[in-house]
Amino acid sequence: MSDAEDNQEEFDDGEQVLFRGPMYGREANLKKNPRLVQAGLISVKRIISSGLARRAHTILIEPKGPRSIVRYVIDGIPYVASQLPGKMGIAVVQMVKLLAGLDVQSRVEAQSGGILAEFDEDEYRLLVETTPVRGAVERLKIRVENVKESWLTPGDVGFPDDLKMKIREMTEEPNGVILACGMPESGVTSLSMVVLHCIDSYLYSVFSVVDTGDKKLINVTDVETGEDDDLEIQLDRILRQEGDAVYVGKVSGPEQAELLFQYSDRLCLIGEIESRTPAEAVRKLVDWVGLERVLPGLRAVISQKLIRRLCEDCRQAYRPDPRLLKRLGLPRETTVLYRAPSPPSDDDPNAPSVAELCADCNGMPYHGRVAAYEMFEMTPEMKEVIAEGGTAIDIRRQMVKEKQRLLQQDALRLVVSGVTSLEELKRAFASPKAGRRPAKRRPVKRKRPRA
Repeated sequence: MSDAEDNQEEFDDGEQVLFRGPMYGREANLKKNPRLVQAGLISVKRIISSGLARRAHTILIEPKGPRSIVRYVIDGIPYVASQLPGKMGIAVVQMVKLLAGLDVQSRVEAQSGGILAEFDEDEYRLLVETTPVRGAVERLKIRVENVKESWLTPGDVGFPDDLKMKIREMTEEPNGVILACGMPESGVTSLSMVVLHCIDSYLYSVFSVVDTGDKKLINVTDVETGEDDDLEIQLDRILRQEGDAVYVGKVSGPEQAELLFQYSDRLCLIGEIESRTPAEAVRKLVDWVGLERVLPGLRAVISQKLIRRLCEDCRQAYRPDPRLLKRLGLPRETTVLYRAPSPPSDDDPNAPSVAELCADCNGMPYHGRVAAYEMFEMTPEMKEVIAEGGTAIDIRRQMVKEKQRLLQQDALRLVVSGVTSLEELKRAFASPKAGRRPAKRRPVKRKRPRA
């Protein structure tokens, strides 16, 4: 059997994705590229259709020696789906570029675009990015967005009510800076929008100076801008309109941060900053603009950790050891926890296998993700720690002392409520290992999500 024939076996021949055209006003002229269409279109349809059927939120095609590796990222876990021969891999990447209205003649510059698609009666946006690797070889990344799904409000993401109310209390006065923090592709932009939607927009006037593209903010007014309008002009315009809160997007450097803190006594400013932890974000802000700005102006910094959610049909209940509950600081009255099904014991040949226990999941007992949260709060005691030159470690210790919300503790809340398992927390909070390889197990097809 040839490489090409072997490759096709890796993908389902079920329902096929329908491409509706490029995004962002671009055009895709397939008639001018008949050879590329003949070489790559069928494979592209199979790869993307299979990825959508498996709930992949990211599809990667990466060159590896003479071949290209297709990976599906499902609930944050990358799975190797197939390998493409060299020429086939190049054809697939170029075909995706053509469908997105990108320049198929250019292979030495990074490009980005998007494709509108339909699969299984759902509409999708396929956000395409290509990165040159060597010569004429490129790496392809497709981020999948279901048009019907929104992750921008507290209700969408299961944001804890007490955390929502705390943010709402912080924004009752129109002043101060509240930031979401995280690394790229951690969901930090969506988190900043969730924080924004915690503000009561019926009581306060909320504005945005950011082009959020296809992500529509609710009850938020976009600021009209001219070609020469900078952020300072926009904020002045909002003040003249008696605005209370402003979504400012990413705070990317000292100059922008300085300007925001200059306005933090008159406006509540919501945005995001690149940082691994809230404590490190605070130190970055101090380095950028100084104590005299951060101490009076910063209200809170919030981060999240996405954790896989146990499938409610497959999860197994068990009675936890009281000593385990004590060691983890869980309530003593906790009588049941949940975990993914375990392989049957060798002593019981009649015991059902994991695949049988998870028949509807086809052996994959996790479905979707849920977030645990951490929030730094600027308290009088915290100001003293920072003013005395406290490091990120010192800030973290003060957060523990004040019993502020911490990631690991909040994640245990999800365990107690049966949303996830202790085993999943161990995996999610494990230290990254150099050279860790993605899972080799082929991703399995799931049924449609339950209502």
